[in-house]
Amino acid sequence: MTTMKDVAKATGLSLATVSRVFNGSEKVTEKTRKTVLKAAEKLNFRPNKMAAALRSGKSRTIGVVVPIIDIDVFSSAIKSIESYLREAGYHIIICQSEELLEKEGQILENLLNLQVDGVIISVSKETLNMNHMQELQDAGISIVLFDRRLELENVNSVIINNFSGAYRATTHLIEQGCRRILHLAGKSSVSIFRERQRGYESALKDHGLPVDEHYVFPLDLESEASLDHLRYLLQQDPAPDGIFAHGDYYAFGALNILKELNLRVPEDVAIIGFGDSPFCAYLTPPLSSVNQRNEDIGRMAAEIMLQELNEADHARVASQSMIPPEVIIRASSQRLTD
Repeated sequence: MTTMKDVAKATGLSLATVSRVFNGSEKVTEKTRKTVLKAAEKLNFRPNKMAAALRSGKSRTIGVVVPIIDIDVFSSAIKSIESYLREAGYHIIICQSEELLEKEGQILENLLNLQVDGVIISVSKETLNMNHMQELQDAGISIVLFDRRLELENVNSVIINNFSGAYRATTHLIEQGCRRILHLAGKSSVSIFRERQRGYESALKDHGLPVDEHYVFPLDLESEASLDHLRYLLQQDPAPDGIFAHGDYYAFGALNILKELNLRVPEDVAIIGFGDSPFCAYLTPPLSSVNQRNEDIGRMAAEIMLQELNEADHARVASQSMIPPEVIIRASSQRLTD
């Protein structure tokens, strides 16, 4: 295996000079740099960047942990994070927790062993506290939360205003004439889903409509019993005339059942989702949704991470950056015209 010593020998330069070239030092001339790089190419020598990182104490690598990689809310954020950090000279390691607390803990332990400089993470649905992240904090590794958050000291987070998005989505249905609005709710242990339910309930109250606990339904798309219960609710008299789903996939599932029951959308039941996934515009009818601005969240999380890495003292009061969402109106919820 070719070593840096072989490059030094081939160029007649000192090992220290060759090392400075590969470390990006400004103390070498352009002529010397070209000589070393030409010799390295001829000898097929590639510097061990990990070893250099261990010596310097900086890996210039950021771990990015998400619950599920292949859904838009996370894939779009990852794309934005990678692009922003790459321009700053950092690489990312992408990890998937699969919504499992145990796997999330194993991932963080591996990232600690790899000596990453920081971790940008959206926690799993099972994660109720940050005890398993304490080791990262103790090691001085920066942590930035995105999309989902926990109440933590000295940890910054970036989320959208889930309350506002849900409030505005529910208000839109009310403005379209809906008076019995069903909420397909998310897991109550997850803060963003609690906020969406709170926004839904607040919109009803502010418009003088009752909050019916039977109209808050945690739909499970993989449970036939859960789907049957939705069918049951939609066939009551009076039946729901509007649906606000905490996520687009749940709105999509509801759309299929509405079609199965021969209920017209939006005439019989108007529906709006949350997330504005790419498929929303291609459904029949196209699905209204709340745009979560995933790329903006990813970019801001990366910006905050770089700010932390450039600060000598990471001790601070945690801040939360909240991005306003955008309600995208399509045919699935638009009954009235101006």
